[in-house]
Amino acid sequence: MGGRIRDFDWAATPLGPIDRWPSPLKTLVGVMLGSNQPMFVVWGRDRTLVYNDSYAQVLADKHPALGRDFLEVWSEVRADLGPLVERAYRGEALHGSDIELVLRRRGYPERTYWAYSYTPVHDDAGGVGGFFCPCHE
Repeated sequence: MGGRIRDFDWAATPLGPIDRWPSPLKTLVGVMLGSNQPMFVVWGRDRTLVYNDSYAQVLADKHPALGRDFLEVWSEVRADLGPLVERAYRGEALHGSDIELVLRRRGYPERTYWAYSYTPVHDDAGGVGGFFCPCHE
């Protein structure tokens, strides 16, 4: 995913070119790319998604989803995830385990169970710029 992230046309997304990304976002992407655990970052008010190789496997046929709105990628569970995303953007750290979600990622509804952590991340101005999520299915 490192090469895919590097080569992606971020200028066409709300994040803009990588060289203009805030330092916390760049740092988290580096951490994420060095991990084997599924991880992603959602950044900005447009909820732009950046993720690692292991999360690409979670996405299955939804991959590639770089630069897309996180809640649009997972539109089938938007009602479940939306309130959690809002809380994370308000600065609340969230953790859940054995959370059931019915995902559509291989062409059919699939019952899944998750452990996750939504950690709010502050931008360079001190506000919540997005959140970081390591997760496990």
